[in-house]
Amino acid sequence: MEIQYIGISRKISSSVKLHKYEMPRYCGFLRFAAIPRATKADLQLLWKQWMQEHLAVSGGLLPPGNVRGNSQWSRRKHLPPKINILLTNGVNSQVNDSTVFQLCREIVESYNIVAFIKGTRKEPECGFSYRVCAILEELSVDFETVDTLDERHNHNLRNVLKDFSDWPTIPQVYYRGSLLGGHDIIEDLYKSGQLKHILVPGSTAEAA
Repeated sequence: MEIQYIGISRKISSSVKLHKYEMPRYCGFLRFAAIPRATKADLQLLWKQWMQEHLAVSGGLLPPGNVRGNSQWSRRKHLPPKINILLTNGVNSQVNDSTVFQLCREIVESYNIVAFIKGTRKEPECGFSYRVCAILEELSVDFETVDTLDERHNHNLRNVLKDFSDWPTIPQVYYRGSLLGGHDIIEDLYKSGQLKHILVPGSTAEAA
């Protein structure tokens, strides 16, 4: 595989994980240099050196991702945050608990990973919901969220969810239709490396 892109970042780990998740067919290997307390000028100098090295061996051809007009490697900055799934349109005030129960079933069976949280992934309204979203984001997995505090669209969901899952607390994370657990279990699975092994096919369990 040829070099696809040469860039600079102050958050190497996050940048690599996002690129690997969003463009896996372009991510076969990685070369990086960590420069403690680097200034912008330091990073730009290193970028220039690497680019000159590449041009020397490629016959003057830029990496595809660095060609003017190619936005593949930068377009994610313009993507809007993913919004919550709504169980109803919020118009029908006659929605009962059994309907919400069935909608929960449909949602967890329709998506690989669903997190029932308090708030949104961008603005969680409790520390446990924040941590669960942060863990899933760290693993760079695609997941959906449902706001249990949204009474208009998700009527009485906080109470219905406890019956649906037979689990007393929120947040709750589901994988392929089955409950994985609440915050404490997700945290433990993450720290042991098992969560990545479960949610990322082909990965091995490595402790965080």
